[in-house]
Amino acid sequence: MHTSKKQIVFTSIFLTTSTLSYSTNNMSSFYSESTFIALIILSVVLVAITALLFGIKKHLTSLNNEKNSEDVEPSFYVRKIQPILQSWNPTIATLVIATGVLLFLGAFGYKFGMEEVGVQQGYAPTQPINFSHKIHAGQYEMDCKYCHSTVEKSKSASIPSLNTCMNCHKYVKAEEKYNGKTSPEIQKIYDAIGFDGENMEYIEGYEQKPIEWVRIHNLPDLAYFNHSQHVVVGKVECQTCHGPVEEMEKVYQYSTLQMNWCIDCHRERSIDTENNDYYEEAHKNMLAEGKDYITVAENGGLECSKCHY
Repeated sequence: MHTSKKQIVFTSIFLTTSTLSYSTNNMSSFYSESTFIALIILSVVLVAITALLFGIKKHLTSLNNEKNSEDVEPSFYVRKIQPILQSWNPTIATLVIATGVLLFLGAFGYKFGMEEVGVQQGYAPTQPINFSHKIHAGQYEMDCKYCHSTVEKSKSASIPSLNTCMNCHKYVKAEEKYNGKTSPEIQKIYDAIGFDGENMEYIEGYEQKPIEWVRIHNLPDLAYFNHSQHVVVGKVECQTCHGPVEEMEKVYQYSTLQMNWCIDCHRERSIDTENNDYYEEAHKNMLAEGKDYITVAENGGLECSKCHY
């Protein structure tokens, strides 16, 4: 009888584990919509298995005590906890325990939803070319806007075309590091655009192919962000949001990009009302009120429609 119960328990564990493993393998990513539901189901299953195992252990212990009929020292649970539980009203005890479990799961779910779902801070995917910002932006002090040329004119900061790369790498091959041969990473550019590094000429009729860079910073579709507004009008430095890019051998997402992160910046950052005619009226009001500056939030930077249109 004991062996049969153990087999049932182990079979249940195996089937549960297999089912969860299958579900996990079929998720497109860890942060899918079903992640929280899967965790709740897993928690319930684990609690049920724990309760079952505890019941079996208790039953086996009871049988063993009856068989040996020896005086066994009561456990801590029997001596301290069980008397308290037995003194409680069963209904109240059940409600208290259920409430505690629900509060714990609710707190965990809230924390998980706020700090994990959709947050990719630290995300550093492997790129098709191991481009080093530490060398380009750090060592050679290249301006970010040279490669990301639309950052002052467009909503998005563009990824440079291979023609931009070739402005330098048509001649810069890092051969001194590879025994007179073109760097393997630079060769990837040549292979994509169709350039013969030995004869220093483009291959005629070559079928060019783009470099499939992996996007790192992603905002949800419901949020609107304009690079030109922040870089030109707000004079925000790239490092404010993207971190010390000039020190990154491999670029990663530096900030959380969560809404509260944006709001905190709008509440702290001031706008230049003195040197921009657009804010002439705001500048007059600021002087009349005796203020030294006006924050973005005070100028409407917290209105929902600014980012969610």
